Amino acid sequence: MTVKEYNNCVNQNADAVYRFILKNIRDKEKARDLVQDSFEKLWINVEQISAEKAKSYLFTTAYHKLIDQTRVDKRMTNLDTINMSECSHT
Repeated sequence: MTVKEYNNCVNQNADAVYRFILKNIRDKEKARDLVQDSFEKLWINVEQISAEKAKSYLFTTAYHKLIDQTRVDKRMTNLDTINMSECSHT
């Protein structure tokens, strides 16, 4: 994929990827970060991906980033529910 094709991909798909992630995660800032991470991964692998497959690669990457973020959020929620005073040694 050329730089021009990459920029075309960004222009055509950025909003759709953002809406896809936002619909599932319901946090605007996290959604923006995940979109950025997805496009970064596409850019890193730009030479190995054809322009025809870029949209599919981008949405697959965004989906996997969304799943990873959901797992991290779930772990953080579990840590927040622990009462630290019960865990301390006195």
